[in-house]
Amino acid sequence: MRCPDISNLKLDRRDQDALKRIRSIQRAGNVLEVVMPAGVMSVIFLGNGPSQTLYNIHSADWVLFAQALNGLPSIIRTQIANAAKLRLLDGGLSAEQRKFWDAVERGCGGY
Repeated sequence: MRCPDISNLKLDRRDQDALKRIRSIQRAGNVLEVVMPAGVMSVIFLGNGPSQTLYNIHSADWVLFAQALNGLPSIIRTQIANAAKLRLLDGGLSAEQRKFWDAVERGCGGY
């Protein structure tokens, strides 16, 4: 999405809190992208002999694992959009704030 030009945007404390929440969502998503594969690999390989490792590789649901990993970006985007939607529910927002949060909800911001 092309990001709109917003002049004279002033973010209040609630806007800052929402941005912190969005950053937290992004960090959690980044951690999940690393931890999920590491967890699966550790279950398969750590502390197992060759026959158990072979069985674990064979019995793992690799399709489901790939779907879970591929779904993470969508889940993260949805959570960020939800945070922006919650902010848009505030009746005291300026026109600039509304434009900003609408843009975040629609995907402006590089996530």
